[in-house]
Amino acid sequence: MYLSPGIVFGFHGCDQKVYDRVVKNGKHLTASENSHDWLGSGIYFWEGSYQRALEWAKDSKSIRNPAVVGAVIKLSNCVDLLDAEYLAQAKDAYQLLKEEFEALEKPLPQNKAVVDDISFVRELDCQVMMRMQQMNNELIAEALETDDKKAIQNHPDFIDSVRGMFPEGEPLYENAGFRSKNHIQLCIVNPNAIIGYFDPKKRRNPNYKAV
Repeated sequence: MYLSPGIVFGFHGCDQKVYDRVVKNGKHLTASENSHDWLGSGIYFWEGSYQRALEWAKDSKSIRNPAVVGAVIKLSNCVDLLDAEYLAQAKDAYQLLKEEFEALEKPLPQNKAVVDDISFVRELDCQVMMRMQQMNNELIAEALETDDKKAIQNHPDFIDSVRGMFPEGEPLYENAGFRSKNHIQLCIVNPNAIIGYFDPKKRRNPNYKAV
């Protein structure tokens, strides 16, 4: 099995108040637990894209003073949805979830707010990701012969992060398969996967080329 990159840089768009609390005062970012979070509950980052994180913060109606928190992240046990193995696991989790909702005679959550065939309110995907993690935790609990939450979260097989590609934006050019805002997002489940935070604003030395 091939592994995802071990260490990556992530960028989190936020308000200046959040930036100050995290970068200047040493606090942690708070996990998002919305029902439409497409990779499940966790701390979200744009992988390797400071500019995209900043654009998101500027576009957000709830943010008054846009800022970006940088993070060094160890993906560790990562559900990489660019990997066929994990895509197959997600499909299995969906099938199980579907059967469970049918048994309860309840409708499955749906992905909504579709723009140019892309959903921005992905309640179904969120449920699938959470069920996938639950399946994994159930296997850990069975192996440990305990359902103690702390014991499960400290097991080597506990899922630390989720990684996925999000298509977004207008076609890059006529008949393009690329979109103007395509990006990779990270959802960090285990906060210990975040090695540290930093100020990502570039301060360039004019005597050298930009890198």
